[in-house]
Amino acid sequence: MHDCQNIRLRIVSRMRDAAGSCEEIRHARTGTLREEADGTLLLAYDDEQDGERAQISLSATPRHARMERRGMTRATLCFEPGARTSSVYSTLYGEIPVQIDTRNVNLTRQANGGELALDYDVYMGGEFTTQTRLCVTWRL
Repeated sequence: MHDCQNIRLRIVSRMRDAAGSCEEIRHARTGTLREEADGTLLLAYDDEQDGERAQISLSATPRHARMERRGMTRATLCFEPGARTSSVYSTLYGEIPVQIDTRNVNLTRQANGGELALDYDVYMGGEFTTQTRLCVTWRL
């Protein structure tokens, strides 16, 4: 296991809902990067959206990724290309079942940074809600 390194992150999320409306959200954050002995990358950062603060943890290999969100809304989402994985958003108002249908996980690394790109569909309560492309770029 390697030591944590401080990183700068750029997070871009492009979403298209069931009606075809598109939205793009961009954030710049600071966080940490650590590489496990098995090559898994662990990215962590604090996030704030719509007045809610949360801690985000991403673990990734070239074949799959996992995102954990800890805050008022909590969830663990797994991204496995060709598979639909199930999870739950835990909110103040109750639990919402969510499924992630992953098309692609792409992890690239360079000497001074890298990029994790996730291409997936989100289903809540069994209904399609959004087609999403999440791109997390980091620099040391």
